[in-house]
Amino acid sequence: MALKPETISLSVPRASGAATNQVASASMESRPWHLAFVLAVCALISLMLLRPLFIPVVHGDHYLYLAEHFLRGELWVDDLPPGYPDFVNRQGHKYLPFGPLPAALLMPFAPLMDLAGTRDLAWVGHLFTLLNVILFARVLQQAGVLGDRRKWALLLFFGGTVYYGISVVVASTYLAHILVVTCLLLAISEALGKKRPLLIGLFLGLAGMTRFTALFTLPFFLWLLWRESAVPGDGTAHQGPVKRKPHAVARYGLLLAGLAGPLALLLIYNYLRFGNPLDSGYGNAVLTDPVLRGAIQQGLFSLAHIPKNVFMLLLQGPLPYPSQDAPVLQFPYVQPSPWGMGIFFTSPALLYAFRSKLREPIVQACWLAVLCVLVPLLTYYGVGWVQFGYRYALDFMPFLLLLAALSFPKTISPLVRLLILASVAVNIWGAFFLAKWV
Repeated sequence: MALKPETISLSVPRASGAATNQVASASMESRPWHLAFVLAVCALISLMLLRPLFIPVVHGDHYLYLAEHFLRGELWVDDLPPGYPDFVNRQGHKYLPFGPLPAALLMPFAPLMDLAGTRDLAWVGHLFTLLNVILFARVLQQAGVLGDRRKWALLLFFGGTVYYGISVVVASTYLAHILVVTCLLLAISEALGKKRPLLIGLFLGLAGMTRFTALFTLPFFLWLLWRESAVPGDGTAHQGPVKRKPHAVARYGLLLAGLAGPLALLLIYNYLRFGNPLDSGYGNAVLTDPVLRGAIQQGLFSLAHIPKNVFMLLLQGPLPYPSQDAPVLQFPYVQPSPWGMGIFFTSPALLYAFRSKLREPIVQACWLAVLCVLVPLLTYYGVGWVQFGYRYALDFMPFLLLLAALSFPKTISPLVRLLILASVAVNIWGAFFLAKWV
């Protein structure tokens, strides 16, 4: 029997009214969270703009010295001021063990900074931070993280990880962390977007010229290219083994070709300084801290370093303020350790990464990158002192953030919002301490 028109006309307004009420109710419930989001963003930007008020001087412009010497055709930094750590004495010259890319990027700016009478690298770091936020937004869109999920994931990236303290302070080694995130995001965006292997390899190579450990993210890109080369419809249990497109090997070759250029420059740079293309100088760096001097006696890389690195990465919590030996605690009652703090203490929202669906290729690739980068990080003698949180985690942070964003519910729950805002609050707190230590 046909439906009467009156039945349809009466039922539609009721359904529409109910839907409108639900939308209005949801909108009213979300307003406090929207306000919290806006306030958090404003607080983060304000703290960056007010940085000179609470960080009058940053003794850490190593890369600017190196850039000035690059302009003169020199690889050493003999005029590095006394008291600056992290240099290598060789044949009467001082050399920096750091990757050369940050100094190379500063070369055009060095004369301008001299004319302005400032050696503050903060504005350079802020420019790249703006670029990184844009790049991460693009990566999220390419990965299918849209709407409210993308907004909150961006807030987590900018203010809810150790990246925030690094981007505010911008000392020498911190600038390297900002730039390695830039290079990795460029490579990830290319891998998820146009998938041009030559550019992927180039961006990854540039990341390696900033921090060599970033090269260990290579499996992420190899795995995505491998999965991309599968012929659609193949690989099921009923259809036999997975077939690959004929050009898969060629794509790998192009990726390695793009990677080879920056790597060759890095090897030549090492050879010209130390006579060995594989010697970065870290093994012979002048160490002022007795703890680090004792640690390197076990080797630059050693299994003996794993327990302490794992502890700092995962387990180290806040300390009493002003100290555990104080008769009474004083405001703010707790403080971070300058040796580091566990990643889930500083960014509890990253726990959502463990809810990611391992059957998805992008999730598999992200976990490959994280685990492979942890190999050199956890066996390295240093833990990143002085720092807030575990700053070496920035070598794999874009992949961990992507895992967390992919795992957020499509309708962001109050728990996710609370964890992200807690992450932001913790990192604002940490940035103030970091400003006092550098």
